[in-house]
Amino acid sequence: MKYILFLLIFTLVSIFFISCSRTSTESDTQTLAATEPKTELLNKEKAEISYELPPSARENPQEFQALAKSMLELPPSFLYLVDKNHALPEDFVPADIVNLNEYPAITTGREGMKLERRAAEALAEMSEAAERDGVKLVISSSYRSYNYQKALFQRYAEKDGEEAAARYSAKAGTSQHQLGTTVDFGPISDSFAESPAGIWMARNGRNYGWSLSYPAEYEDETGYKWESWHWRFIGTAAVKMQEDYFQGIQQRLLLYWNENASRIREALEKTSP
Repeated sequence: MKYILFLLIFTLVSIFFISCSRTSTESDTQTLAATEPKTELLNKEKAEISYELPPSARENPQEFQALAKSMLELPPSFLYLVDKNHALPEDFVPADIVNLNEYPAITTGREGMKLERRAAEALAEMSEAAERDGVKLVISSSYRSYNYQKALFQRYAEKDGEEAAARYSAKAGTSQHQLGTTVDFGPISDSFAESPAGIWMARNGRNYGWSLSYPAEYEDETGYKWESWHWRFIGTAAVKMQEDYFQGIQQRLLLYWNENASRIREALEKTSP
């Protein structure tokens, strides 16, 4: 019986890999709509581009299954694909948002900054660990509402022009900050990468579920130039999947997950005892 169950799991996981380069069908979306990212398609041609898993991923279906199961336990918004081609609704607000001033371990650049509760708790734990290593993490930006992001982008566009602004700032609805699971560490400049905080994050952020959204030399994929200070909480399981199967690139993981989350959940439910 265990052998038969293993074969079924292996077959289902293989199906995920084979299907990862196609878009979700209408029936997939209707079957498990609750697991699909609630983002609006802005550019259908570009949004249909997906990322295919390497053949080596099939060598360990058990690990893939375990990681996927953990990822599905997070609120769906933690793994929403939000970029220049996928936008959040104007009225999207994190379901459980808290003030970071409630967490003594977190240092913020100003009062009143907020995050989704799980992200805030992970940030507090990580900040304590950094402090033990003699490093202080300072949060310069966190949750931003749709209207706040709209005003921010408009200000940058007026200063540098819309095309230039779009390389480093998101239009309203397309900012990860609206999810309430993303922070900018200070200083918000390239110098952060070589600062004690930047070096510590590069080495340790993944251990607390934090992922660098816009790495260097991947602007063609992510849509944004390198931002060493911009980190998003996606959970430790998602970070490990990102590292093991997607060359450490968050955008590739989210492209795959955006297309396949429903089928993965359905397959896992079929294999549950």
